[in-house]
Amino acid sequence: MSESSPAAEIARSPAAWERLAKNWLLEVIERSPLTELDDLPLGWISREAAPLIAEILGLLSDPGAARELTLSPAALERATSLAGERDREAVAHRLPGEFAALQALLIEALDRELPERDRREFTRAVTRLAEVFGAVQAAAMESVATAPRVDVPASLDQEPDDPEALDAWLGTLISEERRTGVPFAIAHFEIEGVERISKGYGRDAANRMVVAVAGILDGQLSGRGRAFRTGLGQLIAVIPGNEAGDALELAAGVSDVVDRSQAGRGPRVQVAAGLASCPLHATSPEALRDAAEEAAWAARAAGKPLAVAGIPALQDP
Repeated sequence: MSESSPAAEIARSPAAWERLAKNWLLEVIERSPLTELDDLPLGWISREAAPLIAEILGLLSDPGAARELTLSPAALERATSLAGERDREAVAHRLPGEFAALQALLIEALDRELPERDRREFTRAVTRLAEVFGAVQAAAMESVATAPRVDVPASLDQEPDDPEALDAWLGTLISEERRTGVPFAIAHFEIEGVERISKGYGRDAANRMVVAVAGILDGQLSGRGRAFRTGLGQLIAVIPGNEAGDALELAAGVSDVVDRSQAGRGPRVQVAAGLASCPLHATSPEALRDAAEEAAWAARAAGKPLAVAGIPALQDP
């Protein structure tokens, strides 16, 4: 991207940085329930967001930037300080959504600045922006995962949901499918690496990583379905109105965001997803859960991110 590109123009404009920082602040507030406002990083955004935005846009505008991104020490410190100033459980739950809001604002800014005819340049900018945000979020999430182990009260430990609640919800949707003929999909997510983190850094650190992945899943669902935690490193999403094939994009999105949100060093997790649907693959709660779980294990065994019940493991669609 040339130095005359829109990213370069915005990167040189302190007024543009501040405007984007203010819009980010408003987005974070609007996305938050009233009960969580006390934990929002409002002070951090007012101090650090503008220079971080300048750093991100500078990486977009540098035509000689290496493919492998290297954030400046100042940018790394800002990213980790966003996590360090807050309750760690809240960080794991909210941080992916907060960074996603900023990424969306920057995409909108680039889209406004680029002429309609130059869609190729826009695509390159958005792709590079995703890589930059992967590095920024990785720095913040790594500081959460590698923090010294701290024992937390049992009341703060996120235990798996009651399996009866999941089966009851599946039973309701199965009855609805029989009445209306509208299918639904179920996605089983196996989070690999959780046991290693638990042994090396403690169960609370592993739990924070799972909560972070759950937050990413919730963001991908965007109100279209319901997520359940069924084990230390297992999540299930139920998506009404979809066949298993229709849920591929959602599952691939979760796997991709999780992968891009981690640094190359330190503890890592990977997500393998298995998909099934009612009535195509099963018509009972237990059989549906088993079909999706078996598909997830098939994907994991094949080293692939996705598999649909009865179909070989898939690459990202």
